[in-house]
This record gives sequence, C-alpha cells and structure tokens, in this order.
Amino acid sequence: MECPSCFQTETTFYGSKNAHDLYECQHCTLIYVHPMPAPDALAAFYHDYHKTPQYTRKLKSKQRRATKRIWSLKRLSKGKRFIDIGCNAGFAVEAARSLGLDALGIDLDSSSIEFAQRQYPLAQFQTISAEALAAQGEGFDIIYCCEVIEHLANPQTFLDALYTLLNDGGVLFLTTPDIGHFSVKQNLLDWTAIRPPEHLLYFAKPSLKQLLETHQFSKVNFRPNFKPTLKVLAQKRAANATRPQQGQGSDKAAI
Repeated sequence: MECPSCFQTETTFYGSKNAHDLYECQHCTLIYVHPMPAPDALAAFYHDYHKTPQYTRKLKSKQRRATKRIWSLKRLSKGKRFIDIGCNAGFAVEAARSLGLDALGIDLDSSSIEFAQRQYPLAQFQTISAEALAAQGEGFDIIYCCEVIEHLANPQTFLDALYTLLNDGGVLFLTTPDIGHFSVKQNLLDWTAIRPPEHLLYFAKPSLKQLLETHQFSKVNFRPNFKPTLKVLAQKRAANATRPQQGQGSDKAAI
C-alpha cells in the first residue's frame, strides 16, 4: 500500500468511519482512505452536491470573505487572470470579477455551475476538471482552491494540473482541514471533518508542504489560523524571480 501523497509504504491502520478504513502514512503524516472509492461512485456522490444549498444560503457573507482574501492575493500577483477551482456557487468568482480580475470558476458539479451562472451572469463558469483545463494550455496568475483537495482520490494529477495552470510568478491559495490543529479533538475520528467518502485525504502541515514542494511549488507559506483549517500560499517561481517587495507581508497576513 502506497501513500497517495508521498508514495511511501510505511503506513499503519488508523481506524474506520462510515464503513471506510483510514490509514496514516508514517513518513508524511497524511491520513487517507483505503481503498479509494471508484471514480463512478465519486462522480455520483458529487452530482448535485448535497452541501450546495448550505453555501447558497450564505452567499453574501461568503462573497465578502472571498473579496477580502482575493484583494490580498491580487496585490501579490502581477497578472489579472484568476481561477477558482471547485467554485461551487460562484461567490469567489464574482468577488474576483468585482475587483477587476479576469475571473473563471470551474467545478465538476453541473448543477452548481448552472446556479452560479444564473446568480452571477457577468462572471465566467465551466463544468470541467482542473486536469482537463490544464490540458487545454490555459494559464492563470491566481489560483484559488478552497476545501477541494481533501475530496480527491488522486492528489498527484491534481497538483500537476495546478502547477501547469499557474503562470510563472503566479500565486496559489489553497485551504483544507488541518488534522494537526491544536483545537482538533484527541480522538480524530470524532471530528466532523473526518467524513469519508466525502473527504478522502486528511493533511497536516508536513504532508501538505511536502506534496506542494514535490510538485515544484516554491515559497510554501502557511498562514496562522485559529480555526482547524490549513491556509497556504505558494508560488510558481518565475525565471527572473526577485526578492519580494517590502510590504507584501501585510498583504499575506490579511489572507
């Protein structure tokens, strides 16, 4: 059995939940479901995603929070092409568009994309995977990817796609539940974020940092958070990269 993140085989059984077994990698600390659900089972699970109504009830507050985050990301990027991967109801895409960015949202759930397009007719949305979009040769200066990676059976092809989609010097902002956070219950299986088959991968800082650096992302920087969520900034190093300008630290702190 190989860890889906670092490919090491030193794993131990962690426990079972919702009829799925979880294992912990002794090398990178990732906890993951094994065996992974079949692709058709995952596709059926996310068709007309059950949490979309929860997001649509909070559109205004979610858009306000996304606007603050994206404003800071915009100040760290030289370009204007923005993509929200796993955009769901589209609020972050609209936030980016309102800030003057050339914004696109993608999601595999066609129902979510249809809702987003109705709600935000001036924004751009597509029902497509990151891997398929990367194969088309698209490039973006800001990649916004919140609460997505934990849902994936194959993080390797996903990170390959993110790196391909990110322009040189571009910024990746990614969030995912943090199993290493001080507030998480001692018995991790009791934590509500542990919910296979919806969440398949469970990261702490070491495992996520290693995964990003393995896929050539540089300047991997975790932002402080009182909530049990990893918030990470990473970059695709430009060929003529220079040291960050003074004052960028305050922008990062706002994210």
